[in-house]
Amino acid sequence: MENSNKISLHPEQKKWKAPKGPKPIHHKNKNLIGLGRTIANQRSKENSIQYLPDGEMRFTTDKKEANWVKLRSVTQENALDEFLSTAELADTDFTADKNQQVKIIKVGNTSIVNSNGLLSTDEMLAMRQKHMMFENKLTIPKRPKWNKNQSKIEIDRQENLAFLSWRRELAQLTENNDLLLTPFERNLEVWKQLWRVVERCDLIVQIVDARNPLFFRSIDLDKYVTSLSDPDNNKAKNNLLLVNKADMLTRDQRIAWAEYFKLKKINYVFFSAAKANELLEKEREELENIQNSTGSSSSSSRNTNNNTAAAAAVDAEQEEGEANDSIRILKIEELEKLFMDSAPKFEVDPEFPDRKLQIGLVGYPNVGKSSTINALVGSKKVSVSSTPGKTKHFQTIHLSPDVLLCDCPGLVFPNFAYTNAELVCNGVLPIDQLREHIPPVSLVCQRIPKFFLEAVYGIHIPIQKVEDGGNGEYPTARELLNAYARARGYMTQGFGSADEPRAARYILKDYVNGKLLYVNPPPKEATNKNEWILPNLQESRIFNRELYTLNHLPESRQHQIVSAMQHKHIPVDEFNLEKDLTKLNFSQHIAATTGSGDSKDEDNKLRDNNQLQSEAKTLFYGGKQAALESAGDELDREFFAMNNISGKFATPFHKKNNNNTEKNLNKKHNKKNKKQDKKVRVVGY
Repeated sequence: MENSNKISLHPEQKKWKAPKGPKPIHHKNKNLIGLGRTIANQRSKENSIQYLPDGEMRFTTDKKEANWVKLRSVTQENALDEFLSTAELADTDFTADKNQQVKIIKVGNTSIVNSNGLLSTDEMLAMRQKHMMFENKLTIPKRPKWNKNQSKIEIDRQENLAFLSWRRELAQLTENNDLLLTPFERNLEVWKQLWRVVERCDLIVQIVDARNPLFFRSIDLDKYVTSLSDPDNNKAKNNLLLVNKADMLTRDQRIAWAEYFKLKKINYVFFSAAKANELLEKEREELENIQNSTGSSSSSSRNTNNNTAAAAAVDAEQEEGEANDSIRILKIEELEKLFMDSAPKFEVDPEFPDRKLQIGLVGYPNVGKSSTINALVGSKKVSVSSTPGKTKHFQTIHLSPDVLLCDCPGLVFPNFAYTNAELVCNGVLPIDQLREHIPPVSLVCQRIPKFFLEAVYGIHIPIQKVEDGGNGEYPTARELLNAYARARGYMTQGFGSADEPRAARYILKDYVNGKLLYVNPPPKEATNKNEWILPNLQESRIFNRELYTLNHLPESRQHQIVSAMQHKHIPVDEFNLEKDLTKLNFSQHIAATTGSGDSKDEDNKLRDNNQLQSEAKTLFYGGKQAALESAGDELDREFFAMNNISGKFATPFHKKNNNNTEKNLNKKHNKKNKKQDKKVRVVGY
């Protein structure tokens, strides 16, 4: 036992082993969601091999975009992007069709295209005839028929080929017939949103801008809706045209458009979403005031006064509407009732007992689809923006337990256009992304009178006369932009010239928002043929004559002009904005000072008129450097100033100061005379 308990003093050495290092410490995983794994799995599936139904193997290394990126609105593409998108839709190699359009703009020193970017009257007439001829060929892409047995890849390929053939038809239409199309929507994902809205909705409401309803209305969309209508299978569909922003039109203008819609048998209604939203906000403020009031007699009396005033205004509107129901601007409750009456009736299917009445709102960007939904619902359910293309995906909102509203993204339908300036002025293309600012501003100068532009902006716009190369009636784009930019102090760096692009953005936004108001007149029916003729520029100005008065100016500008009239002792009843504006001093507009009022000769009258036109000017903040100077005007001023020169009698030099000379000659010993004679003898050689 003793030997077994003893331990040897020198035990055997253990074999050496390489150190393993510190023991691993297991930390707690902070990624509880597993987001990194999800991204990694998604990336691995993106470029996985796919086997098509015909046995073909497909593999791609392209980076796939997210769904929100796919729904971006694409209205304009350069040559390379259009080539690549066409090849992608064709699902083939780069053997797509060529869409090269070469346009000659200058031959030698002669420019073929107009400098302001607009067409002449003869060119407009020729284009109108072409538009009427090929109006039926202007279509929208339609979803091809499909069944539940098809796979997702087959349906996608079928839709891509149909969309590609539609784009090729439009390209051939423009190339073969020398037509200009508006920049339409070229993204298939956005058109798919329209297909879904049309297929699921019972009533399709096409919203258009009241200032130009025919431009925003798509005739082929109505045909597409009627083609999908199937009353036998309890799937009927109806169309309705909602003319939004109708408060911008005068009563006569609404009557003219109502007669045109009746002749064309179009189911229409006038509405104003902005006005309806304002009424809703006022009602909310009144309710908050009532709730916050302490119950005092003063507050109650104020509320009763407000309620009586509002009731009186409503009664006045009702009286006006009862006189002519066809031109009445509907209220929110009346619009809801109209939707229910215009929608088709359907029977309750036992397979779908929860079926609801679905109303789809379709239209161009920035015509007020989301604003109309907000007015109908009574609260801000849909985000609203003045930038076209705010709504990216169709949204559904419950109007009532049995009615569902569908808001479709804004779609730019293909349409015939004369120039791209019309698209900018109609609010279809974003103004902040504008590249060419001269053509749309030229269109504004043609449509809005010169005196109204001066009254709105408080400036004087100097224009060239007919003898100097101008038209003498309305300003050109550069004249308006120069006057506006220099008056506001918008100057460029370097040479300090007027910042025309910045001034153009402000003016075009005022035009789109309705501050500078212009309404397109309806076409006129021809007497001989069953055709419709668009009015010319002069008829359009007569149609909009009532819009350019003192009452249509902003309130602050009205107060300034009224105070200026009182200072000049001009009665308000006799004031004519077109003729008497040059007599007033307001804002930066300096009145013209007339010449002598007692001039009886014709020459004096012409001279006074020239002085009145030349002396009306703008007060520039930049001093003489920022002022608009014209060499021709300076020459005119110098020439007409010669009439004011008065001749003065001057005595000859040898007869001046005779008395002094005689006195000096009598003095023989005058030192000054002797020195002067000496200088003459010595120096005067």
